[in-house]
Amino acid sequence: MTSMEISADIYMDRTSIEVFIDGGAYSYSMERRSTNDNKEGLHFWGTNIEVKNLEVFGVQSIWN
Repeated sequence: MTSMEISADIYMDRTSIEVFIDGGAYSYSMERRSTNDNKEGLHFWGTNIEVKNLEVFGVQSIWN
């Protein structure tokens, strides 16, 4: 990458989080440990992080 600006698609469900950077040029998946007492939401960490645009979409379960 030559830019310090990236795009990220983040998919979360009850058990996992998957992140796709710049249309899939880099991807990462991790276990999600859900607790009922977590009221802080989503965190981004790093140096000088600025979120310019954030869109959140809900999806229906395939298990209904």
